[in-house]
Amino acid sequence: MISIHEQAEVFNTANAKLHELTQSLITSLCEKGLSKEELNTEQIQIAGFRHTHLYLIKKGSVSVEYDETDLFLYEENDILTPHSMEDFGDSELYYTVKSDVIIEAYELDAIIELLASDKAFVSQWFAINNLVQLQMSQIVAKLTDKEERANPGFSQFKAGSEIITEGDEADYVYSVTNGKAVAMHNGVEVGEIKQDEIFGAIAVLTDQKRTATVIAKTNCSVLMVHKDEFSKMVYSHPHLFMNIIKSLADKIKSLNDKMAEN
Repeated sequence: MISIHEQAEVFNTANAKLHELTQSLITSLCEKGLSKEELNTEQIQIAGFRHTHLYLIKKGSVSVEYDETDLFLYEENDILTPHSMEDFGDSELYYTVKSDVIIEAYELDAIIELLASDKAFVSQWFAINNLVQLQMSQIVAKLTDKEERANPGFSQFKAGSEIITEGDEADYVYSVTNGKAVAMHNGVEVGEIKQDEIFGAIAVLTDQKRTATVIAKTNCSVLMVHKDEFSKMVYSHPHLFMNIIKSLADKIKSLNDKMAEN
C-alpha cells in the first residue's frame, strides 16, 4: 500500500510485514482447502469490492478516494479488505481500478472457519488485522480531527532490554514480528517466545498484573495492541481465539511449574 500523504517509517515497516504474513497465511489456508475466485478488471468494475471478502492484488493497482481526495494506492501483493466507514465520518471511500488488474477474492467466512483449526493461523491473522489497523490509523490521523484512539503500534527492543516487567499493569498484548524473546522469573529463564507468537494476553483478559518479565533475546520488533482492541477481537470471534487462549493458559501453567521449581 502506498499512502498519498507522507507517513512515518512505521507505515512502511507495517506494509513489508503485511506482505510477508499475508503470503504465508494465504498459501497455508489454500493448502487446507481455501478456494479463491480470480477476477479481472471488467469483473471488478461490475461487482465492486464486497465486505464479505478479502482481496489479494496479484497484478495492477487500485486507488482509494476519500472526500474527493486520493487517499492511498493498493499495489501488487497488497490485501484489500473494504474498510468500515466509521473513521471517515459521513463520506464514503471510493475504489477505482487504475490499470488492468488480476485480483484473487477469498470469502471471509471460509477464512475464519479455517483459522480456528490452527493457533498459528490465528496468530498470523491477529497480526495482519492489527497491521492493517495500524496503517489505517496513520492515514486517518492525517485527515481527521478525531480524538486519538488506542491503536496498534510498533516498538523496537534491543537484545537484553525488557518488553514486559513482572508486577506491571497489563495494558497491552504483544506479538514479536521479528526476533525472539524469553520469559524470566527471579532471573531464571522459564520460556521462549518465538516470532509471530502472541504473548501477554492472559493477564489482559484476566485483568491481572504481569506474572513474569519478558526480555528481548535478540533485537526485536514488537507489535503492541491495546487491551481494549484485543478484547474486541476476542469477543467478536471467541471460537477463533479459543485454541490460542488454551495454549497460552497451558504455557502459563508450565511457567508456574518452573517458577515453583526455582
